Amino acid sequence: MLEMNRYLTSLCFVACVVVAWTMPIRAEDASAAPLPTTVFKNLQAGKKQTVIAYGTSLTHQGAWTGEFGRFFTTQFPDQVTFKNAAQSGKNSKWALANFEERVLAHRPDLVLIEFSINDAVTRGDISLAESKANLDKMVKALRQQNPKVDIVLQTMNPVWDSPKKASASERPNLEAYYEVYRSYAREHSLPLVDNYVTWRAMQKDDPEKFQKVVPDGTHPNNSASQWVTGRAVKELLKKAQAAAISPSPSKSGKR
Repeated sequence: MLEMNRYLTSLCFVACVVVAWTMPIRAEDASAAPLPTTVFKNLQAGKKQTVIAYGTSLTHQGAWTGEFGRFFTTQFPDQVTFKNAAQSGKNSKWALANFEERVLAHRPDLVLIEFSINDAVTRGDISLAESKANLDKMVKALRQQNPKVDIVLQTMNPVWDSPKKASASERPNLEAYYEVYRSYAREHSLPLVDNYVTWRAMQKDDPEKFQKVVPDGTHPNNSASQWVTGRAVKELLKKAQAAAISPSPSKSGKR
């Protein structure tokens, strides 16, 4: 019973953090927040769409990715093909080298990208400039193939030195690598799911609980992955879907 109470307390803590983070965008801020609306407009028009998740083990093995795929396949079972093209233990150098085979070959209409957490690993020898350059090349390749493709960037969770692995020590500059994705999203008006903000608040407010839900120092457990990252991604998609089906001012009678 005591363990169950601890679990429920931990889960409630995560839920409260997520609710605070995923509050709807205020009306005055909506125009400043890019959304992946094209894929929903195409779906509304009856077109088939391909959706891809591309990233590290946090995407390859993350429970949030299943939530992401199910968001589309349950609503549009005959229209959406979902592919998890991520690979554990890889960084953006690998991502760029395998981009043609794992992403472009499927001619995607929506792609979620995250590689910062592994670009930050010092043994990979990827500078901040190279991390940005690799991301830029992937985005440009997608745009060249399909100028209207929806691209969403993500930051992921912070890490800590667990008994199993010194995840934080091998990523001493992780926040700066996440900032690369933030700044790139701002510069190019791309949608961003900034998961790091929520995870970092959890880590600072209650490090013991954070360590319980990220037990190996790097990978959130399934419940936390779904509650934090999965829910944040779903909220973005819901906002994009609502924006895509909203009538234009002229059609709604407004001038």
